[in-house]
Amino acid sequence: AYLGHSFLPPSVNGTLRFANPGESVVTLTWRGGGISVAAGGVEHVSWPPVTGDEAPTIDADGDVFLTWSASTNATTTDASSGTTFVAADDTGAMSGGVFSYANLENDTTESLLVRLAGYTSTWNMSGASEASGTFLEATDHRTIILGEGTSTLRVESGHPLRALRLGGDSGLIHLPHDGVDRCTSVSTQASGWITTDLPWQGMGGRGEIDTQQAWVEGRHPSSVSIDVLGSDGISSHSSIGTVWAFHLSRLSYQFSSSIDGMEVAFSGGAVVTNHPEFKPYVVIPPSDRGGPGPRFAATIPSLHPTASSESGAGELELDIEMVHRTSLASTPAYEVRRGWSEPYGTAIANEAGIGLEASEDWTIYPGRLDLLTDYVGWVPDPSYGTSEAVWHTNGEVIEFTLQLASLDVTTREVLV
Repeated sequence: AYLGHSFLPPSVNGTLRFANPGESVVTLTWRGGGISVAAGGVEHVSWPPVTGDEAPTIDADGDVFLTWSASTNATTTDASSGTTFVAADDTGAMSGGVFSYANLENDTTESLLVRLAGYTSTWNMSGASEASGTFLEATDHRTIILGEGTSTLRVESGHPLRALRLGGDSGLIHLPHDGVDRCTSVSTQASGWITTDLPWQGMGGRGEIDTQQAWVEGRHPSSVSIDVLGSDGISSHSSIGTVWAFHLSRLSYQFSSSIDGMEVAFSGGAVVTNHPEFKPYVVIPPSDRGGPGPRFAATIPSLHPTASSESGAGELELDIEMVHRTSLASTPAYEVRRGWSEPYGTAIANEAGIGLEASEDWTIYPGRLDLLTDYVGWVPDPSYGTSEAVWHTNGEVIEFTLQLASLDVTTREVLV
């Protein structure tokens, strides 16, 4: 998040702009100086304050936005030419549902480019500038001239927006990918599960072709990484969790059977079936990398029928090529969760904790992770109705590494 309480500005001559979106006064201090910013207020200081090789660190007793400008006017940055993203007040990030911008000096024209960061949004701007509108897929942006004073942009319903401040006739900015930093304010204090609307088009009930086309066009993500922000006792917008979600391919085996509707499938790294009595269970559990070091584990279905086979097997040549391998995260963690979608998610999660059968603590206190002291490994989430497994660390920190690999598998029948 861009909303923070500790900053290290560049040691280049210019002006710092402090904006406080909170409801209480924030005091900022640095070596040789300091300033207070009122709730909802904006302050400017000339920077750097002292001559030296390095600029001092700025510390605050609350969260503020900080912007450096090449302007030599220590009272405002409104006359500066250039472009910059305006961070959202509610999410503290590049997109969100509430924005405020103070145009303190209206000698030069400033405008705000409002752009959709989702699929649909109804918004309203009030204060020094007034405007409203609805963004859809075909109409997703609008430029608004800012009047002197504070303007507030707010999403009334739908998905988040991005706000880009424009001034002068020149500027340079890094344009992020359209799917990056689509941020939604949850504004909920909870100790369990919560539900929120992701800023993409929903594809529930759609067919495979529609879903694939939505991936190509960017209307729905094929995978997503989510950073969860919240209060850690120091900052109101600290990273308190990270989530990765992937669409995994599912291979279903079809064969003649006297049981109508029976299936055997390869899903989430496990071979699963809905037989007997159509209750999902795991035939072969997912592979799990074990032991120290950068090892790699993958389950690849290699049992394929051939023209001469009688039971679905044959003489085959199998070539496996790792196309690419990407490290998504490597960080110390006290809790790691992994889950799978239904109908086989719960069965796979339960299978992951098969080693719990040898735990006396789990036998005596089932579902009590706080009393589980004789086992380290995957444990089915004791919450009701979940399809997740929790890596129980027994209070010890672990080094969590998440990697994404793409494998190409070629199978050929051996002709004898």
